[in-house]
Amino acid sequence: MSTTTVTETPTKVATKIEGDYVYFHYDGRFGERRKVLTGEEMKSTFTEIPIIDVGGMFSEKLEDRMKVAKQVAQACEDVGFFYMKNHGVEQKLIDDQWKIMKEYFAMPLEKKMEHYIYKNKDLKGYEPVHGARLDDTKPRGDRKESFLNSYDPEYDPVPPTLSEASKRMMNLNQWPAEWPEFKEQIMAYHSRFITLARQLTRCFALGLGAEETALDKLVDAPNTNQKILHYPPQDPDIKDDTGIGAHTDFTLFTILNQDKVGGLEVLNANAHWVPAAPIEGTFVVNVGDFLMRMANNRFVSTVHRVVNESGKERYSTPFFFSPNLDAVCLPECCSADRPAAYEPLTVGDYYELRHSMQRHRFKTRGIGQ
Repeated sequence: MSTTTVTETPTKVATKIEGDYVYFHYDGRFGERRKVLTGEEMKSTFTEIPIIDVGGMFSEKLEDRMKVAKQVAQACEDVGFFYMKNHGVEQKLIDDQWKIMKEYFAMPLEKKMEHYIYKNKDLKGYEPVHGARLDDTKPRGDRKESFLNSYDPEYDPVPPTLSEASKRMMNLNQWPAEWPEFKEQIMAYHSRFITLARQLTRCFALGLGAEETALDKLVDAPNTNQKILHYPPQDPDIKDDTGIGAHTDFTLFTILNQDKVGGLEVLNANAHWVPAAPIEGTFVVNVGDFLMRMANNRFVSTVHRVVNESGKERYSTPFFFSPNLDAVCLPECCSADRPAAYEPLTVGDYYELRHSMQRHRFKTRGIGQ
């Protein structure tokens, strides 16, 4: 594997090396670990996150789109993360999103708890600080609060034709009824990112050697989730405090919009933490567990975390994109010399499995009762 380099970064930040092992949550399993390698044991791996100009993704010329797809595929094979610039999302929409996020998290806790996620069968709504814990080696939960919403076909830029069975599978959101502007802004942002994600999905298809439209039918009613996040500063006197524990995303891929504070870190093959520092005008994209499965392990779903040691409030909004709930693996990724690494599993079954694991795990700790 070749080392991937970045051609532009705001500042050079050294990787972090911690302890003998790094523990993380991976593909639904807790307690996974990776040995920290140093000296002659170290593998050839990435030390920075690549930046890709995706402007050609929107070109009418196939060669331009193919050029971007090859760069994206290389990044997904070597790193599982990349920055995308020239993404085309309007700055006003981004600014409005930051504004309403800060207004929401400034509300009193009791008001936000009216839409607590464990009041919702699909775990949509508000999750308080320390309400989740992805790292079992830490003494308390993640130091973050969030609001999560999912796909609503009424807000799809290209509304799908859904069967009654598909409608019954859809997740249910919960919203502050007295604040309609909140839903309007969150869903406007969500809708815009559906369009961007569908274009990026075609880019992934090309990168995997499939027809450009091979995945279109799998994302006409995608299982999307969008989360707004607030990370209060971590307490420097608490050694094991963390913004969000080390994990992978159970998605096709994630598009992250982060503020200027920083704190996102990505784990390489040597179990060293590589910073994904904020770069103006870019989003961070990472491969999720389901894309790794669909790509038959050609692409890697990479462990990451957030450590907010800045002393400042950190805000971010990840957009989680996955195929329709009845979608399964991409056949083109399997061949005689690359047999299927996973049993067939629909997105809906996979998400139900992950949600049931989450509910069981938290209920054994007295959370979400």
